[in-house]
Amino acid sequence: MKIALFHNFTEETFVCSWDGKKHTFKPGQKKYMQEYLARHFAKHLTNQVLIENGKENYTSPKKPEEVPQFMEIFNKAFFMEKQEDEDETTNEVDVINKNKEAEKAPPTVVDNKPPQTIGSPDSDKNPDFDEEG
Repeated sequence: MKIALFHNFTEETFVCSWDGKKHTFKPGQKKYMQEYLARHFAKHLTNQVLIENGKENYTSPKKPEEVPQFMEIFNKAFFMEKQEDEDETTNEVDVINKNKEAEKAPPTVVDNKPPQTIGSPDSDKNPDFDEEG
């Protein structure tokens, strides 16, 4: 079993089904899972983003690697883990541990605000400033 990371890079909750079960991903949420599941969710998130942007013609291509418009978005949602061949039990434990680590990490927030600039204190206005050092 190969492990991959699915990332809901959007600012909206993403809901997708697999095997009759709904899976909900919060905005910015990252989750490790089996590769085939991560690909499935990334494909559907990509299709959703393309449709929202009026690019329906690029959804679900037969050869995704030949459609840059699809792959650009897909690669924001799907990240393959490099790993050696291990037994399935070890991989399941890795997925659980990686998800625990990801939950502890601060969420990815899209912030379009310019960075705040804080100036240095003015020596004339600071009574604690000693000019002689």
